[in-house]
Amino acid sequence: MEGALLDLYDTVARTRWRELSDRISGELGVDVAALYRAYGLTRAERSIGAFDGPEGDMAAIVEAAGIGSTPELIDSLVALERRFTETGVELWEDSLPVVYELRQRGIKTALVSNCSHSTRGIVDRLGLVDAFDEVVLSFEVGLRKPDPAIYREALRRVGVEPDRAVFVDDQEEYCDGAASIGIETYLIDRTGDATPDENGHRVIRDLRALLAVDA
Repeated sequence: MEGALLDLYDTVARTRWRELSDRISGELGVDVAALYRAYGLTRAERSIGAFDGPEGDMAAIVEAAGIGSTPELIDSLVALERRFTETGVELWEDSLPVVYELRQRGIKTALVSNCSHSTRGIVDRLGLVDAFDEVVLSFEVGLRKPDPAIYREALRRVGVEPDRAVFVDDQEEYCDGAASIGIETYLIDRTGDATPDENGHRVIRDLRALLAVDA
């Protein structure tokens, strides 16, 4: 192993997204299920940076929820989201120690996340730019998992060939995308519910398993 590509949410960091969804649905006067549908309808475009900043992302969500928006409403919701991201996303305890150990061993590391504009502030707050050799955020590069191109971009940045890299994600579909170009894949399941081998992806419980991978 010469390179390790790691997902962000539910792999390196844990979140309390339900709290944010409850607050936003309350502000909009819609139920959480309707808000989730709006998130789903806009996720692909938000994750490749199709909208203009956090405000554009939020306006798209509000519109998809069938709510008329005003600049004041969008500003209020973006501020709510920003306050939440200051406390609602935390690193798993094993994340930074494993990344630091990998780098000590000379293994290149890259964070690879499907995300929208609000994630940049989270990445900066958590110190992940300094922790990883490279940070590849989908909305910044215009590519999203499981498109093979985003894994190739991460590999290009760290200078590692696919067959010398591993990829860790909590989503089987995204592991499939990495495997399609020859990357060894690990499906992380911190709940312990997944089977030992999930569709060809080795299941691990935490990131410390990477330290046992042959160099």
